[in-house]
Amino acid sequence: MRKRESLKLLCAAALLPAAPAAFAQFGGRRSGKGSTDAGRRSSEEPRVDALETSLHELHEDLKLSAQQEPLWQSYADKVRALAGDIARERGRRPSADAATLLQRIDRVVDAARNRLTALEDIGQAAKALFENLSPEQKAPADPRLASIMALPLTRMP
Repeated sequence: MRKRESLKLLCAAALLPAAPAAFAQFGGRRSGKGSTDAGRRSSEEPRVDALETSLHELHEDLKLSAQQEPLWQSYADKVRALAGDIARERGRRPSADAATLLQRIDRVVDAARNRLTALEDIGQAAKALFENLSPEQKAPADPRLASIMALPLTRMP
């Protein structure tokens, strides 16, 4: 059992560097602006949450039925929960002096284990949703369900 958990963590860690490339397809998808506008944004413009934007756009594109809506909500809630957990963890990181090396190592391993569990839950919700989509709905969902679930990980410190 321990080897299986280690293998899962290793696989998750190996896939993390590929996540930003997977999200390149979302850059400015609906804004109509090119990447040159990104450098000209004023500090007064509100920051748009990429996760919420991606969830909203996919939800609109899927045109879900009343029966599919709870499956969508489960998926979206789980993705938001992962993003919230990562944000909370980022906000409460103790200084390196506050813990021993072994405690810090344990904290890193625990965080990775918790993220893996959250990703497995999201994966199950995504699969349940995908299985209940029509062929027309599966086309826009196919590349995006997996990409959106990894979005919180791309904003990790």
